[in-house]
Amino acid sequence: MINKLHTAENDMREGLEAMHSTGGADNVGTKKLDDTCNDFYKHWQYGLDQIHKDIEDTLKGLEEVVKAYSETDKTLATLFPMPGQ
Repeated sequence: MINKLHTAENDMREGLEAMHSTGGADNVGTKKLDDTCNDFYKHWQYGLDQIHKDIEDTLKGLEEVVKAYSETDKTLATLFPMPGQ
């Protein structure tokens, strides 16, 4: 899940940057079209920044879950040892 989230974010960011690296949206066509493309870029850039924040929050939460499960496993192992140990 973590890898898929990072891959999705990177793919979207690369696509947006590829579009912008063609000289920006100032060379697309009419002024109205250029302005619309620039607005699109700004909105997607903002959206990707928000997605990045959400991914980082999700990763922190997943790390806490893994830690809690590990601690629970250790506690259960001491309370209920395997027979013969």
